[in-house]
Amino acid sequence: MSARIRNAAKAVTSARVRSASRPRGLWVEVDPGFHVGNDRRQFLGSITGTPREGFRAFGAQSDFIGQFDRLDDAKAAIAAASATAEGSAQVEPLLG
Repeated sequence: MSARIRNAAKAVTSARVRSASRPRGLWVEVDPGFHVGNDRRQFLGSITGTPREGFRAFGAQSDFIGQFDRLDDAKAAIAAASATAEGSAQVEPLLG
């Protein structure tokens, strides 16, 4: 394998890792200390707080997810909760 191909493969792999570790969705601070998240399909949730007081994360149905020291941790928790909710919503109920 040539060095050029190997370097291109490494760049693609590292780009995938970086994008996978970032919180999902588009996050916007609509008011000071109030962030909302949305992806192309749905509202993800909201975050309130500041670095000094911590960040409180809420899901799409205003359900409390947790208190976090870092904004990125709160975003990641909301994204994880949203992915879990999506997975359980896609399971068809059993009819008895």
